[in-house]
Amino acid sequence: MIGRNISALVAAQVATKAINLLVSVALVRWLGVHELGRYAYVLAFCFPFGALADFGLATLAIRDVSRGPAQAPRVIAVVRRTALTLATAASAAMVGLALLLGHDTAIVAAIALGGLASVVSALTMPSLVLLTAQERMDRLALQRVTGAVLSSAITLGVLLAHGGVVALLAGSLAVSTLMWLFARALAGAAGPAPAVPAGAGVALLRRAVPFGLLMAGFALYYRVDMVMLEWLAGPGELGRYAAAYRFLDAIIALAASLGGPLFPRLSSVAVSAPGEARRLLEAGWRPLLALGLPLTVGTVLVAGDLVALLFGPEFAGAAPLLRLLILGALPLFWVNVANHALIAGDRVWPLVGIYALSALVNVVGNVALVPHWGAAGSAVATVVCEWLTLVLVVRLLRGAFGMTLTAAGLWRYLAATCGMLAALRLAHPLGVAPAIALAAAAYAAALWALGYTRSADHLAVKRLLAQ
Repeated sequence: MIGRNISALVAAQVATKAINLLVSVALVRWLGVHELGRYAYVLAFCFPFGALADFGLATLAIRDVSRGPAQAPRVIAVVRRTALTLATAASAAMVGLALLLGHDTAIVAAIALGGLASVVSALTMPSLVLLTAQERMDRLALQRVTGAVLSSAITLGVLLAHGGVVALLAGSLAVSTLMWLFARALAGAAGPAPAVPAGAGVALLRRAVPFGLLMAGFALYYRVDMVMLEWLAGPGELGRYAAAYRFLDAIIALAASLGGPLFPRLSSVAVSAPGEARRLLEAGWRPLLALGLPLTVGTVLVAGDLVALLFGPEFAGAAPLLRLLILGALPLFWVNVANHALIAGDRVWPLVGIYALSALVNVVGNVALVPHWGAAGSAVATVVCEWLTLVLVVRLLRGAFGMTLTAAGLWRYLAATCGMLAALRLAHPLGVAPAIALAAAAYAAALWALGYTRSADHLAVKRLLAQ
């Protein structure tokens, strides 16, 4: 089932990214450096408040339903009411802060629309929790692909109508509303909602405190750089940084698709059978290396051609930023799975401490580096924090599950990556798109020639996916 779930979510990500790619290119080209910076700032400003609106309730609910399926109706009912209350309060706080900071009318209006979208997301959450906990990833994948199609269509409509940041946020709200209704249909009729005892929401929030703080840490960690770039450098620097960061966003989404299907299974065994959780983790990190290593090295080489092809000469300054940001790809892949295991194993408070420290380092790094290096300083701070987080999370993971990491067999991935680089250089005169395709084929062929299909790594992956 894990293999089928991962395949469903990865296929959904491939489909959604293929759909979003052309729209993203059109969006970046249409908005230009300055307006893209304003758009990225609004999204980054809203992101932490969205995390507070969620407050980790979705993660806690998935874990609770995975451990006790019979309690699903009660858990969903409490989560629905609590999430809606939190989202409403967070949206009001978000708009209030935007007014206090003296933002112009367009930015405040866009932020208000983002707040309404977070309220709709709170309404959607219970259906997505149910689909995830029940490991119905095929329906979850359908929901994501449908959302991508609708979002892309509405975004293109806004661009064709010469709309700006406010119109784009209004379109996003419309998509959120439609996807709320669709998610309810996919999850199926829940039947009559059970009575929610008085104080159940407060009790849930108390249990969710570490999850909520963890979500807030995530949000600050992954978006504080864009807010600080706006404050310390301006929309132009932020626009180029946001263009480069779109590639990292794609990796974050892919990492979530690869690690997400493991969370329900880890939740069911992390406490009762830690040895099984350790086996899942030890089998899962090598395939992520096999994916992340060539992706990182290849992107460093083709960043200039890739940015020029997709975004045009106005965004040429995004290429060096992409070369820096992509160095955080491997930690993103590994940390995602590790976080799921630690949350499933009730190690949430230590994770809160790790992300609080990383967010603080990110803020200090931006304050120290951005005034001198602009967006490049923000990219350096981001990558340093990615690797710092990985080191701290791996230490915590070893203490929690006794997981061991060995270097046996890693030579295949290094050798195959060298073969891929040779193919990439030889194919460069053909253009960036054919060169990337040929390099990927060369990497796969090199792994096969080096005996990967007969290796212990391959057998471990097959066993993992067969579960």
